[in-house]
Amino acid sequence: MVFAGRIPEQKELDRLYSSYPVHEGLNPVTRKRYAELLSELDDFRQLNRILDAGCGSGFFLDEAQSNGWKAFGSEYDPVTVEQCRDRGMIMCSGQLEENSFPKNNFDVITSFEVIEHLADPLKELKLFHRFLRPGGILYLTTPNFNSIGKTLAGAHWSVVSYPEHLNYFTPATLHKALGKAGFKVRSSRTTGISISRILHGRSKNHENEANVNPQNTDQRIRGSIENNFLLRSLRSVTNAILSATGKGDSLKIYCTKPQ
Repeated sequence: MVFAGRIPEQKELDRLYSSYPVHEGLNPVTRKRYAELLSELDDFRQLNRILDAGCGSGFFLDEAQSNGWKAFGSEYDPVTVEQCRDRGMIMCSGQLEENSFPKNNFDVITSFEVIEHLADPLKELKLFHRFLRPGGILYLTTPNFNSIGKTLAGAHWSVVSYPEHLNYFTPATLHKALGKAGFKVRSSRTTGISISRILHGRSKNHENEANVNPQNTDQRIRGSIENNFLLRSLRSVTNAILSATGKGDSLKIYCTKPQ
């Protein structure tokens, strides 16, 4: 397991997350991916409650609400929390704790690119297990430390960024952590190669290629692929190879809480 050599102080984290960029809208390709994901998760709808841990601006929860889900979220930035509340989401401000939500409260918990930020990721996974109902599903994504993008970027791989990222998972280490938290992995894959992350490590103009920038190279490529049948087919084949070899940049895992 690869992790940062020290735990940041709270003032470091407050300064970091208060400076995170706020995006006014959702990329159309991302909206389509969210719709596809929600369609898959709909099979687990019983209580009709979904939690997005580390929900950012709440765009995924906007889509969930439009699909009839009762939406819950957690986030550090108090301004973002209030904006989400104004749009009807039930929010936890700051770090999740045992009393943040009732036990067995959710059909679905999602967490997009969050676990790598946490000082104690196993504690967070155990909380997810506590909040999720038996038979419910957790969908988790995080950068893959074994990815081809890391190999190509070398020492300048932009994911290694203290105090923003504190943990660097591979499929093996994340599977082990999920098992310790009581989950059963349902499916796991690694997809994509982030050109922006590679360029970010090699470019003098880092800001233009930052992974959070909605106008970066990755987002432009995604738009081009989405509008071209041959490119979509090539993407599918490429992702199949990346997943089979465990070399995709993004690690995506579905896991369930046993009955």
